[in-house]
Amino acid sequence: MLRSIKEKYQSLLENSNNKFKYESIKICLVYLICGFSWVYFSDRIANLLFDKKNILLIVNTYKGLIYIIVTSSILYLLINNFLKKISHTEKQLKDSYKELEAYAQQLAAHEEELRAQYKQIYEDEKQLSKSEEKSRAIIQAIPDALFIINSEGVFIDCEDNDKSILIMPKECFIGKTIAEVMPKEVEELAYENLKLVFESGNLHSFEYELINKGILGYYEIRMVKNGINQILAILRDITMQKELENSLEYLSYNDELTGLKNRRFYEEELKRIAVKENLPLTVVLGDVNGLKLINDSFGHAVGDELIRKVAQIIKKGCRAEDIVARLSGDEFIILLPNTDADKTEKIIKNINKLAQKEKIQNIDISISFGYETKKLEEEDNQEVFRKAEDYMYKRKLFESSCMRGKTVNTIINTLNEKNKREEQHSVRVSELCKSMGESLELTERKIYELKTAGLLHDIGKIAIEENILNKPGKLTDDEFKEIKRHPEIGYRILSTVNELSEIAEYILLHHEMWNGNGYPKGLKGTDIPIESRIIAIADAYDAMTSERSYRKPLSEAFAIEELQRNAGIQFDLELVKVFVEKVLNSKNKQIG
Repeated sequence: MLRSIKEKYQSLLENSNNKFKYESIKICLVYLICGFSWVYFSDRIANLLFDKKNILLIVNTYKGLIYIIVTSSILYLLINNFLKKISHTEKQLKDSYKELEAYAQQLAAHEEELRAQYKQIYEDEKQLSKSEEKSRAIIQAIPDALFIINSEGVFIDCEDNDKSILIMPKECFIGKTIAEVMPKEVEELAYENLKLVFESGNLHSFEYELINKGILGYYEIRMVKNGINQILAILRDITMQKELENSLEYLSYNDELTGLKNRRFYEEELKRIAVKENLPLTVVLGDVNGLKLINDSFGHAVGDELIRKVAQIIKKGCRAEDIVARLSGDEFIILLPNTDADKTEKIIKNINKLAQKEKIQNIDISISFGYETKKLEEEDNQEVFRKAEDYMYKRKLFESSCMRGKTVNTIINTLNEKNKREEQHSVRVSELCKSMGESLELTERKIYELKTAGLLHDIGKIAIEENILNKPGKLTDDEFKEIKRHPEIGYRILSTVNELSEIAEYILLHHEMWNGNGYPKGLKGTDIPIESRIIAIADAYDAMTSERSYRKPLSEAFAIEELQRNAGIQFDLELVKVFVEKVLNSKNKQIG
């Protein structure tokens, strides 16, 4: 377009130049012809008409004036016409220039538009390139296999990053149908979903199991339409997901520690079986006696072992159709369909007989049972449960106390087996406590409590590691912190036995100091029970005068000096005087 405008403009300029030359020549020729004709003809005519020279001179003068007037008029007309043509040409040139300028502006606008379009195309290409790279990265990153399958079920192409997901190399199935490659049950599902995808145009998926290379796996295939006659199928290995789902489903209805059913299963199962066909239905509650005591004394690992053993015993003592579940920490429940009270008593008796044959850490296994029988369908399940629970707690009041007493004896025996030196130390402290009670003229009951407290004052050491108790060298800060736990552990153990609950308090505080710098509570002076103050003196004296794992025994004189030096600081001043003057003097007199 610009070229044509330029050509037109050039042509116009050339034409204008030619016209100007032509008009100039034309004027000159007209002037030449007029001048020549006038001179030639006017002189002849004048000579013919006038003979006289004076007249001829006048005629020539007028002839000259006439010539000037005529030629001026002709020149005026010619030049005026010439100027008009010049003006018209200038106007044409101006119009052409304006047109050229308009075309130039249009061209500039088109050029800017083209630049913008080019920039957009360039950005789109960059974006497309990034998108392609991203798509390639995603395809490479995902563990899925991608298949292109036509409407006949023939494999057209395959992209896979994990070869293990395929049951055969892709070279072996490309060009073959689903029926030729997949097992029959998978083939049927695949063709069914293939048909649905082509009919609806929507995404469809299905899951299946398949033994691949000798291992059972779970897989998912998603199908989506890809063009008119093809679909894109995505194969994903969901084995881990399925195994996790199965595991979660198992845990939602089973107790992880024992393998029995859990409370959730029991609650749902009770609703299902509490119907007329299963009546009478008996609900049995069982509670393990002494679990807390065992946890505190021997650690939660032993407590867990006890729970597992109880679960095995209850399961073994029940019938195949009975439902056994663990409700909480130490509680179990049994649902006995078509079972009356007599049959229930026999089952409980059988379970207790099995329990008597088992032990955990030389501790007898004791389970308190209570039950209630649902005889009518309209009876409330929760009310039946509540009655069974009440009956169980009534039996537990007696059985648990008896069991705890036996457990404490077992703990003492276990501690003595772990460290014979501790056993002898406890016996001596017990005798010194008894002598202090007698010297202070306490009641027989108080003297018995003091003697018992002295014997049990280190029972909490059952939970302390043996290598710390028997360490020959100095204890580290962490080991000393561990040792300092034994009063609290002893308190927890003994407070579970009703008849020892008061003594438990004395043992908890036997490492308190008169000045308040002791542990675990930091009590001071008479805020510390007198029994605890007596145990502290007897314990310190025997610890100094007997052999320890980290040193030989110290002399009695040194021990007395230490007690007296710390009287009013660590020990009760008055009780130290009684201990030195009465207990030790009396002891020395008996020896003497």
